Amino acid sequence: MIETLPPGKPAEAPASRSEAVAEGVIRKIVPAERQDFLDHLMRLDPLSRFMRFGGVVSDAALARHASRAVEGDKLLVGYFADGQLRAVAELHPLPKKPGRPVAAEAAFSVERDWQGKGIGSALMRQLVLLAQNRGIEDLEVVFLPNNGRMKSIALRHEADFSLDETEMVGHMRTPRATPFSWLREMMGDVSAVFSSAFELQDRMLPRPHRGH
Repeated sequence: MIETLPPGKPAEAPASRSEAVAEGVIRKIVPAERQDFLDHLMRLDPLSRFMRFGGVVSDAALARHASRAVEGDKLLVGYFADGQLRAVAELHPLPKKPGRPVAAEAAFSVERDWQGKGIGSALMRQLVLLAQNRGIEDLEVVFLPNNGRMKSIALRHEADFSLDETEMVGHMRTPRATPFSWLREMMGDVSAVFSSAFELQDRMLPRPHRGH
């Protein structure tokens, strides 16, 4: 289920969508950051949690989801602001079906104070790159019909839509992998390793000595 992105503005929010993305870092989430992912999910307000998972979910269910999401062939991309995880895009490969394109489902969660600032669009672009490099031909997004922002994000990637019972389902065709797309991902991986190591080291320092 795709996270809805209703308007919201923190007391000291960046002045524009581009500034919101520029002031943060978008990178892969490494397995060692499972707790950061869980902490992010726990910070979701009740509506955002409901929309992300399509129903009411307990804290225990969130913990199970966080553990499963960093295992196997699933991938997570996060938006970090001041070293704290504020938004996540998840890539979940779907079972292969004979005669059908290789497919995966995308899911998003954005904390309320960071919604409506272009972060979802930036995460989607990164998720398309990861899908492209894994031979995923059909990237699927599912969201409620009244979620105009998610529909707009999917439309930018030329998604085709259908109504599945009470949900909208968008299908996006991803381009073939190229040496340049692999280079972009490799550079991002190097950045993710150094960034996660720096943030871990920073959190271990006494608060007065932290970088942020």
